[in-house]
Amino acid sequence: MPEYDYSLVDAAIIDTQSNTQRVLREVLARLGMKRAETYGSVRDAADMAAAATPDLILLDIDGEEAEALRLIRRLRNEPDTRNPYACIVATTWQPTPLLVMRVTNAGADDLLVKPVSPKQVQERLAALIESRKKFVVTADYTGPDRRKSPREGAQVPLLDAPNTLRLKATNRWAHINARQLMAEANHFVNEQKLLRISVQVAFLIEFAAIGLTARPPERMAVEHLARVPAFLDDLLRRLDDLGEPGPAESVAKSLKMMAERLRLQAESGAVAAEELERVRALARDLMQAVDAARSLEAMMGEVAAAVTGYRTRLEQMAQAKAEAAKAEAARAATVAPVANGDAAKEAVGS
Repeated sequence: MPEYDYSLVDAAIIDTQSNTQRVLREVLARLGMKRAETYGSVRDAADMAAAATPDLILLDIDGEEAEALRLIRRLRNEPDTRNPYACIVATTWQPTPLLVMRVTNAGADDLLVKPVSPKQVQERLAALIESRKKFVVTADYTGPDRRKSPREGAQVPLLDAPNTLRLKATNRWAHINARQLMAEANHFVNEQKLLRISVQVAFLIEFAAIGLTARPPERMAVEHLARVPAFLDDLLRRLDDLGEPGPAESVAKSLKMMAERLRLQAESGAVAAEELERVRALARDLMQAVDAARSLEAMMGEVAAAVTGYRTRLEQMAQAKAEAAKAEAARAATVAPVANGDAAKEAVGS
């Protein structure tokens, strides 16, 4: 394993257990880290993102799971984060499959199981330095690419995110322009967010369209439509950050207003067909305004494929649930006669 110089690395340890804080800090000190701040709760570390985000964050998930996951998402996505590409390693005593999924979907780089040893930490840091996953940007996620197999449909470009841990540990920090590196990465993320949000909004509307025409409108369709305004708020903020409002801004504002009005109509039990078609048209206009270089046909093809794939997954989940319920009912029916027979024998014996 190569030798690294961790003397310039800034680390943060967020853990509700003081003993674990001490152990982790000693482990990092053994590796040569001289600057490791400790926090007893996520709330105590709330200002860390805006102040000076560390190069490495060791974050306990067990004590405050919901708050810890929100912190990861905030570090990756909020505009006030100084270093949204910091290496984030979650720590836990019990790595259940559900917890692993939640940590991964929040945007963490890795999950470390306690109790930790210096060798474990050393190996994880080496992996983050030498072979960290590239970042993917979607409408609602920014972080290490989560997929193990090639992506279907339109290929989303990946970002070789600035890795300040690697730059400092390999003594390259003094030879690069960190501010420029961060600015270029942020610009890429913002552009990708605009593209992915516009497609996501069109997807939500297209998926909801059929259910909104039902009498009364389907609950799932209304719920998906209700997600549109929040995505548009994020898109409008990013347009403002890039200083490129243009036609996309006016289309997004009109679409947000129409989507909110359509949701109110759906909740009252009546959706006007012409209103629904106007919302769908505005969604198409938004995709074109954000990405004028790409054909509308290609974008609508991506949206249609996503809707079809999503409906297929929902059907598969419903079928699996029904089969599980059927199997459980059959098992219960098998157990019941045996139990009744045992009870009858006991009655005769008495």
